[in-house]
Amino acid sequence: MYQGQFFQVATRDQFLELVFDSKIDQVNIINKAALEDLQKAVNSINTSGGKGLIIRSGKQLFSAGVDIKEFRHLIHQDDKTLSNYIVWANEIFNSIEDLNMPKVAILNGNIVSAAAELTLTADYRIATQDTKISLPEITLGIMPCYGAMTRLPRITGLDTALQWFTAGKPFTADTALEHHVIDGVIVDKIDPIEQAVILLKSCVAGDLDWAARHNEKQAPLTLNKYELAMSISIARSMAFKTAGKHYPAPNIILDTQEKSANCERDAALALDREGLIQCIKTGVADALINVSLNDTLVREKAKGLVKDLKEFSNVGVIGAGIMGGGIAYVTADKGADVVLKDINKEGLNLGLNEANSILSKQVERGRKTPKAMGDTLNHIHATLHNVELEETDLIIEAVVENLKLKKAVLTELEGVATKAVIATNTSTLKVSDIAQALKNPENFCGIHFFNPVPKMPLVEVVRGEKTSDETIKKAVKYVTQLGKTPILVNDCHGFLVNRCLVPYFHAFNKLILDGANMSTVDKVMSKEFGWPMGPAMLLDVIGLDTAEHCMDVMGEAFPDRMTKPEKNLIGSLFDMKHYGQKNGEGFYTHAPDKRGRLKASDNDTANKLIASFASPAQDFSADDIIMRMMLPMMFEAIRCLDEGIIASPAEGDIAMMYGTGFPPFRGGLFYYMDQIGLSKLVEASEKYKNISNLYHTPESLIQRLKNNQKFYA
Repeated sequence: MYQGQFFQVATRDQFLELVFDSKIDQVNIINKAALEDLQKAVNSINTSGGKGLIIRSGKQLFSAGVDIKEFRHLIHQDDKTLSNYIVWANEIFNSIEDLNMPKVAILNGNIVSAAAELTLTADYRIATQDTKISLPEITLGIMPCYGAMTRLPRITGLDTALQWFTAGKPFTADTALEHHVIDGVIVDKIDPIEQAVILLKSCVAGDLDWAARHNEKQAPLTLNKYELAMSISIARSMAFKTAGKHYPAPNIILDTQEKSANCERDAALALDREGLIQCIKTGVADALINVSLNDTLVREKAKGLVKDLKEFSNVGVIGAGIMGGGIAYVTADKGADVVLKDINKEGLNLGLNEANSILSKQVERGRKTPKAMGDTLNHIHATLHNVELEETDLIIEAVVENLKLKKAVLTELEGVATKAVIATNTSTLKVSDIAQALKNPENFCGIHFFNPVPKMPLVEVVRGEKTSDETIKKAVKYVTQLGKTPILVNDCHGFLVNRCLVPYFHAFNKLILDGANMSTVDKVMSKEFGWPMGPAMLLDVIGLDTAEHCMDVMGEAFPDRMTKPEKNLIGSLFDMKHYGQKNGEGFYTHAPDKRGRLKASDNDTANKLIASFASPAQDFSADDIIMRMMLPMMFEAIRCLDEGIIASPAEGDIAMMYGTGFPPFRGGLFYYMDQIGLSKLVEASEKYKNISNLYHTPESLIQRLKNNQKFYA
């Protein structure tokens, strides 16, 4: 029988097996070469005379789905080239579905996108208990394009199919069974292949009507126009709430389903292709694919650094405040023992209460059992004594942002935990400045978490001037152990994220002083640009005390462009004890509603302060607001790249996305600059250069423009 590089065909009694088992890669990927191989395999099946077919994987994880790099290259082709490719792929899948024999697919491990669509060509599907099935295309701004858009609604019903198309997340075998995506879950110790053979024998004997199942997938949906309208309407409402206007794929999926519901298979597949091309033309698909590829690059880089290192089992956290408590929680939650140390019981209680509060909310929401909460808390040991840190493998200092204090604390620690990697959680101070107090600075680095620690996926791992490679590797191992994303950065004040965020806050301050309406700026930056919140709200969430301190440090570090302005709204509100959400008073007033959720409203004191500082009110266009807000951030990111603070635009884009909430549909900060056009950035710099030095064009940007270079090739 057929033996290809990706697919093999073998006999099993009177039946055949189509086995997806790449001889080239460790994981099964569907790309053009794999599809060509599949086509040859199907041709051999057609002439075999077999009475039934088993479709399965030869690997522990069925398939990681489509080769995203190849697919991205494909969507950059013209519409006709893309359409012809999808037609060809559909014909291959159709040829499997139309084989004149019953077909059973065995699903196992992770089965993603096109591979999941392949199994839908079978008449029956069974899955092992470890199976997770996902159609994640919506997270890439596209829709399934290998037949699932047509087949799944005819298998499960439209409502369930829409749930799968718009979720973008994996579904377990049990959920898939409940949703009728599969026909059975195979318990441990039972051979899946034997079960597939039993099903095929039942089909051959006439006990199961496999032909009826095949025919159902060829026919229109059995919905009248009112049922169809209701299903689409409900799904559209839910999609808008979750996706919003910046992510068009959900609505395109719904439009396509509405059009294709009354079509037979081939006509429905044609509409699916039209929908896919429509998704791609929005530009959001390429942006989200860029995010996905960058995320993979960052994760693979981290994986390569830590492959031979063991996990940390004993971690110390110094400074048991909100931040220290959060770090202790995320560490203990992964099963490591944590020694939480502070100088007084009040500090310890604050850290323990933070961990307890996080866990209590998870129990309330059903995400954790009381026993699991207790197990996590039992991993945290609070102490006032350094001696209990002697056996730790890693110590993270999280005391207040004061260079003298940090040096004193770390000097003590170095003498106690002689074998440990020591790290600082500083957000603005240079790691190398802190390291001057240490005898062994090679064992010291920055591990900068973002607040709130449990929710924020990014951690900046900072290399000081004397930090060793081994220390960096161990720090990365710890971060990946927590399930977070490490970005490697070289040392400077603010590292990458805060260094880019402070210019954004300077831009906000000056824009308001020039007469822009604060609420309008917040709405434009959140609703139009796509940030999770506008700059005033972000400052309130961060804390005006924290922001003011950060701007102090950064102003001293970069006096040419980040010196605090004479009229400083953030500092003035801080002086008036407006700290933001933490005390209810900031640029807005924050008070809990009936459900206990904080709601923002106008703050009279802040509004009066703005009125006393600002020029007469002016109307700024949304484009002006966006460019004035974003240009300083973009230029600072370029400077960080030029100085080697980050290694690549890809890492910078992931850091800003995961650390600040930069909108994914824009593809990343550097990607966004490419999309705007570097010449337009230079034009904007010329327009706004008199505002402050933050708007002056970096020299490297001018050189890129002269050389016709983008940040992404």
